[in-house]
Amino acid sequence: MADKLKAIGSMGFRRVFLGIMDDQENVVKVVTVDENSGGTIELKTSGFSGQLNVEYASNIAYFVSDAGTGTGKIELSMMEIPSEVSTDILGDTVNEDGVYMTTSDVKQPYVAIIAEAQDLNQNPMWIGIAKAKFATTDGNDFKTAEDKGMTPEKPSITGSAITRRLGKLVKTKASNSNGTTLAQFAKVMFPGFTGDLDDSTQTLDKEGHKTDGSTTSEGATA
Repeated sequence: MADKLKAIGSMGFRRVFLGIMDDQENVVKVVTVDENSGGTIELKTSGFSGQLNVEYASNIAYFVSDAGTGTGKIELSMMEIPSEVSTDILGDTVNEDGVYMTTSDVKQPYVAIIAEAQDLNQNPMWIGIAKAKFATTDGNDFKTAEDKGMTPEKPSITGSAITRRLGKLVKTKASNSNGTTLAQFAKVMFPGFTGDLDDSTQTLDKEGHKTDGSTTSEGATA
């Protein structure tokens, strides 16, 4: 590890790993959304800042309480929702005819999240959400084709994040430019997971395109 860590910026949004947790907060299965499955478009997180409480005395701001953290909000949009996201993350069932069904007693698991983008040196960087739960999709939006042709719906799923009991962890950030590897990051984010994550890299040019000429979507937000 370098003595002086580099700042961590981000560009693009390559993929996301969703680690399904058991009751002991161990990750027992990982669902990946990437260019081969669903295609990630944007990840938005918010609400992690705690509410500061300022007390006044003698006509001045005399005391500020520790803010801590708030309940995080997460929105993940994709080109399409992979089957494993529908069943393993959102709790839908599939019958023998391939019909996805959301029932009134649907239950979703807690998940740990690793989202991968690139830093400004074009090395992989990651943000992590320690413990979250996604809700059933709110609805659909069908639109007719226009002169420019038809465009995909680009569905999104939303969730809430809470503090993981293990280490009181809320969220994380790291970059390969500082010597961190995906395996090291996953060791922190996916406790108990014994599998391997794909550690291949993806290189973008200055315009945010892959070096093979194709385009990647942008929008990872820490």
